[in-house]
Amino acid sequence: MPFSKPLLALDLWSPSKDRDAPASPDKVRLHYERARSICKESGLAITDIKHLTPKSWDFHFDLIAARDMTAFIIATIHLNLCIGTLSAYTESRPDLSHLLDDLLNFNVCGEFMLTEIGHGLDARNLETTATLLPDGHFSLHTPTPAAAKAMPPSTPLCGIPRVAIVFARLLVDNMDHGVKQFLVWLSEEDTMKDGITSRALPTRPGTKPLDHAITSFAHVRLPPTALLSFPSKSKEPLSVGTLSLSIMGVSSIKLASEITARYSQRRLTAGLTQHERVPILSFSTQQRPILRGLVHGIVLDVYARWTISNFMNPDHAQAVRHAFATIFKASVVQASRHLHQLSERCGWQGLFAYNQISELALTFQGNAVAEGDALALCIHKYHLPPPQDPARYLAQHERGIFLESKEKMAKLGGYGHHRNQEFDRHILPRCQSLVEAIGHRMAYEAAKHRGVRPEVLRLFEKLCIEANLSWYLEEGLVTRSGFLDSMTEAYSAALPVLLHEQQRLETIDYITAPIMTSESWEEFCSELPAFGGAGAKRFWVTNWLRLIYVLMTIVVY
Repeated sequence: MPFSKPLLALDLWSPSKDRDAPASPDKVRLHYERARSICKESGLAITDIKHLTPKSWDFHFDLIAARDMTAFIIATIHLNLCIGTLSAYTESRPDLSHLLDDLLNFNVCGEFMLTEIGHGLDARNLETTATLLPDGHFSLHTPTPAAAKAMPPSTPLCGIPRVAIVFARLLVDNMDHGVKQFLVWLSEEDTMKDGITSRALPTRPGTKPLDHAITSFAHVRLPPTALLSFPSKSKEPLSVGTLSLSIMGVSSIKLASEITARYSQRRLTAGLTQHERVPILSFSTQQRPILRGLVHGIVLDVYARWTISNFMNPDHAQAVRHAFATIFKASVVQASRHLHQLSERCGWQGLFAYNQISELALTFQGNAVAEGDALALCIHKYHLPPPQDPARYLAQHERGIFLESKEKMAKLGGYGHHRNQEFDRHILPRCQSLVEAIGHRMAYEAAKHRGVRPEVLRLFEKLCIEANLSWYLEEGLVTRSGFLDSMTEAYSAALPVLLHEQQRLETIDYITAPIMTSESWEEFCSELPAFGGAGAKRFWVTNWLRLIYVLMTIVVY
């Protein structure tokens, strides 16, 4: 038996001791106040949100998203999912006009409650019920713990009234009429509405606090006007949130790349001679993660705008428009993993949220549900635009792995057997790579069409090949040695171009990381809580330059 096992029985080691308390109301409220300021400054009108005008899409590219991702998430859910849903009823439901005005002015905070603890992608199986009562009202109820809504913010900590679009199963005379949308008031400024319980989840590690919660309803009485969907027919919501929430990942990559690049330019280490000091950016191991981030920031920005144009194209079926959004989302989630590499290149400094990179990575990690969307996407059958140049390596890879999967599926009995165990074992694990392959090809084509520099395009293509190198080797399209040499050449060619592009980025005003300059780091250190005995104060006053010098020259490898 391990010597430590008896310790686990002590109260000192109780799991309850490890649970973090929810963030203070003031800290939570700060991000709602910032969200309000973002919404008001954006100048978006109901018509912008309803019709998805260029102004509404430009909102999501603003770098304020990376300055405070928590506030931007609040604002995006509020605008796209809550107001966006209600805006469809502006003509048929004039009684909603006052609420829409309050939402637009952020006098009321809007939420969107779809998923439950026991139901994520399988939304058609939601358990929350809304029973039609004899007087025309509805009784909203959470029948089981698995039916509780997770994890939209729902506590009164936001400090303003909160309303939500709640998805529930409509029951009329004991008959199931499918999942409908209901408008439900959750809280006043400081108290929950009767029958509604919000259990605040702990703050996600390394992120700014947001009052994510588990929400349940105990026979909550709703007025007849709470029903938004037509009782006879359910409508599948358009995947605006899938696309809009993903765009902020592009801002995160841009900001993190800028922070790491500037830190690497001013951080010095030993050179070839005893007294020589050189920036750590002079080493290829430092350059490459930064270049990867800069490349993806440029290409994904263009790819996002290309996706929006296709998403808004009425000639595309709704399923195809959803596919465009999901493929983009999967591409951004894949690229966002570079954030962890950028954090590592800042050494111990990258571990701390005050330098923004780790916070950006951990916050955007919540968008990784895109992997679930990607896995589900391939189950549906529809056609996407074919490659513009089938001879390009990325197009060949896309076609090749799809042929592999089709051949395997044929051996399993065809698509008609997609719910059996063999399909689950052999085909579903391939789906994410299939969607990512489409995304690589589309992103490259979009960037080429928009005139992105050839050095940037070439490096992006090489990075996509590197991510799936085994396939290209197996097909005889490249050799390992030859590819490594071509990667080196691509990095070298892109370095001056990307560093020049970096200087043109407008990210600097949105960066708060103290490692950006010696002055900001000095100021940050001076504000840290200090503990010391006799002489400690004199040490900090007289030797701060020496301390800064030591901190700046320690190389963490």
